[in-house]
Amino acid sequence: MKMARIILVTLLLFNLVIVPSIAFPFGLDWGFHFGNNDDAQDDKQQVQPLPVFGEEKGNAKFGDGKGNEKLFEDEKLIANAAADGRAKLKVGFYSQTCPNAEKIVAEALAESVKINPEAVAQLLRLQFHDCFVVGCDASVLLDYSPTGDKVEKSSMFNGQLLKGADTVDDIKEKLEEQCPGIVSCSDTLAFSINEGMYLAGLPRREPLGGRRDSLVSLASLVEDDNLPQPNWSMEKMVSLFIKKGFTIEEMVILLGAHSIGSAHCDVFMERIFNYENTRKPDPTLTDPVVQEFQGICKNAGTQLFRNPTVNFDETPTKLDNLFYKNMVTRNKTVLVTDSNLINDPRTIPIVAKMAAENGLWQKRFADAMDKMGALNVLTGNDGEVRTTCRATNN
Repeated sequence: MKMARIILVTLLLFNLVIVPSIAFPFGLDWGFHFGNNDDAQDDKQQVQPLPVFGEEKGNAKFGDGKGNEKLFEDEKLIANAAADGRAKLKVGFYSQTCPNAEKIVAEALAESVKINPEAVAQLLRLQFHDCFVVGCDASVLLDYSPTGDKVEKSSMFNGQLLKGADTVDDIKEKLEEQCPGIVSCSDTLAFSINEGMYLAGLPRREPLGGRRDSLVSLASLVEDDNLPQPNWSMEKMVSLFIKKGFTIEEMVILLGAHSIGSAHCDVFMERIFNYENTRKPDPTLTDPVVQEFQGICKNAGTQLFRNPTVNFDETPTKLDNLFYKNMVTRNKTVLVTDSNLINDPRTIPIVAKMAAENGLWQKRFADAMDKMGALNVLTGNDGEVRTTCRATNN
């Protein structure tokens, strides 16, 4: 029964997600890798009809961008996936089996953050990489797969840049000491994210629990365009997020995760030294921003070249709306995909709204993270509860 479900999920992904979508990582040093620039040029020449902006309630609309709405059956399935997932999860899931689970996670994460201030941003990115591939099933944490295939961790889109697994290991170990075999790795990660958002300045929320862990991890699914890249066009970004069940507004809000963390210089080096092979910086960046970035990132052709990190905004450990304010007031963005948000009429009003209303983005972001954390979850008798997050139980 378990294997049948895995096969069914894989087929569904190939039919609904992998074939038509593209890819983009998310979090501290969010692991962005440049793809082939020819793809971006093709997008400009072959723009497909895009979904129109959804209602305030977050209903995903699909159409031709002119108000003629169409909701296709396969798109409806994807759009409803997160809502269905949340319906399967519940607050207080471990109240009887491990009543101190949330407290254990909170205390362990607080200790980790003292040692590693970047832990929250790393965990945010880790969950994004987990949920956007197959679903929130902790498959990204496996070091090997029983099938013998390359695991998600070994994908070129993850690798050494995907951090945070050690933090999950430490927290899971403490959970196992008090509640052996009870709390799944996927819930451990989700509970850590929930607590991490509180530590980063958001109001405390009660986490949803009930996820179970995948038995399989496949690098091939990561590499089949399930994670976006930093030089993607808006069309590609919208297409992927819509396929995952998010509106354009929710996409802008989730990209606000760049309120925390940083990116390596080599991720956007071309943008500040040789944009589109012009040997000049991206003209959409102001001179002060270019000078700021070039002061940290030395040109690859010089002896002083290094690969340090650049913070997305001035408060890299705090979840706030400064990321949006910088866009509006300084035209400051690290990545091309972020720059696209202030150069597209569909997203400019959302960015302006998030920048203007303090506290609004924080609330919307927490809601969007709850939705993302419920994507294609395994519950009930599906999957298993791993005793260690790096390997299946058998």
